Formats: sequence, structure tokens, C-alpha cells
Amino acid sequence: MSKVANFSKLSPLACMAIAAMGAFSSAANAELKPMGDVELSEHVGQAMIAFDSTEGATAADPSTTRFTMGLNTEFQVNINDFELGNYSTADTLTSDVNVGNMSYGSISTDASKVQLDGKTYAVGDIVPFVANDPYFEITENSAGELVGFRVGFNEARGQLSGDFESLSGNVGMEVIDNSGTTHQASLLDQNGLADNTRSTHIGIDANASGNTGAGCTVATYCYDMSQFKTLDIGERNAVDGSTDMTKDFFIAIQKENVAWSTSAGSITAEAGAFINLPTSMVIDAATITANGGTYGTERVRTEYIDRGTGLF
Repeated sequence: MSKVANFSKLSPLACMAIAAMGAFSSAANAELKPMGDVELSEHVGQAMIAFDSTEGATAADPSTTRFTMGLNTEFQVNINDFELGNYSTADTLTSDVNVGNMSYGSISTDASKVQLDGKTYAVGDIVPFVANDPYFEITENSAGELVGFRVGFNEARGQLSGDFESLSGNVGMEVIDNSGTTHQASLLDQNGLADNTRSTHIGIDANASGNTGAGCTVATYCYDMSQFKTLDIGERNAVDGSTDMTKDFFIAIQKENVAWSTSAGSITAEAGAFINLPTSMVIDAATITANGGTYGTERVRTEYIDRGTGLF
């Protein structure tokens, strides 16, 4: 039996949202007492929950509703299998998004290493994934039919690890070609052509690099996503190359093409599951060539117990 998505594997995003909703319920059941002006002046904060609704510019445009929780969170979570969009297609891959041994955050192995947040952590301490202001968003078409749902964060930064077997969506990386020109990377198919559905590679689209028909190889700026065991989620700071918070980390499911809003405008997600992974990472083709074609990133430590599976 085919399935569009396995919602039981949406953790930690869905789990965090449920926990936040539980916290809100507890607050709602608490006894309310009035505060005087002096007491109020001692407190600053933001709304626990906010609703935003956007109507389409024309009758044919979709409308969206967003539910945002004012929470600042830090966590380290391990997920054995993360899979969305498991249904039959002509593609040989079984799912839109399939990541094994998925982990948010890491465990420090070097007390002197400066992490993405600019801090150092003692060996054995958790280096958290930071995710603030989680939100749910739904979109309706002009007929009032629900066509898309996404969950994400208004601010996110941290290390995301996994065995990337299949990706539908967008992975924000830059690629510097052999001439020194910087390109925005795309998910690619086996021929090195841009394809953001059930993809296994990333790099420069063959049409843009002039390598059409040459296949998917390191020489054609086509790189296997499975070689990247840890991704630095966040926005690349153009001044010093550090990792800033990103507003655009989200996971979505839609029954038809949906243009989801982002900090840079919008990004179109095709029917099925879609994951948007902004990173601060850069692939330098010249360095890879000098290393004999070796590339990728090693997995950071994500478990306290060595199970002999490469996660320790």
C-alpha cells in the first residue's frame, strides 16, 4: 500500500511543535492574576502564539495561514530513519525524502574547536541545534482547497547529519568551479542535470557548466550527496564565511506545486514531500581536483555509546 508521508517520522520538528502546544495548554489552564504597572514594567517578551493570514493578490492566487510559537529551543536528537513521500513512481528510489541515521546537533570531541555558534564545548558536551520560533503553515488554492502544509523555524542553525539516500527539495550550497567562478548549487540527477525530485547528487547543472551529455562525475561538478555526512545548517556570512541563523529551514508536503515564501522571495515545491536545507557550505572544485577527487564531510559524533555504526 502506498503512502504519501509517514508522519510518525516528522520528529523532531513535529515533536517540538506538539511539546510547545502542550506547554501552551498548561499555561492556559493556570490561574490568571492582574499585574500592576510597576510589575509590567519589569517584564519584556513576545506573544506565545501568533497567527498570520495572507490572501492572494488575485482570485487565482493561493492564500496562506501561519501559526507561530514564540519559543527559543536548543536540542540534540537522533532519528533512525527519516522518510517522507513513500509512494510508487517511475523512479527507482522509493521516497521523496529518505535520510538514515538522521541527527540534529552533535557531541563535542574537541574542547578547542569553535562551533557554528562561535562557542567552544567541553569534550562530551552537547553542541545543540538551535531552532527558534517554530511554525506551521497551510496554503489553500483559489477554490479554498487545502493543497500544502509545512513546518519550520523562523531561526535555525546547527549541524544536521545523516545518510542522504534521496532528497526532494533544495540544499543551499555554493560551488566554486575550476576558473574561480561561484555558482549556486542545485540537486542533480544521474546525468548531472538539475532535478530537485528524488535526487542523490548536488553540484552545477550540466547545462550551466557546459557539460551536457558528459554525465555525472567530479570533473563535471557533480557530487554524490551520500559523501556529505554532516551539513552546516544556516546562512553563510559573506564577510567572514561564518554561519548565521537561517529563516528558511523547513519541511513541506503538498498535493500540487506550491510557491512557499522565503527570506529571498519564494521557492516552488512540487507535489509530494520537500525539504529546504540552507547551508553555509562551499564546494571548491579546484581543491577536490587537487585531492584526487576526494570530497565530502565526515560525520560529527552524535551518540554517547559506541554501537560500532560510525555514529560515536
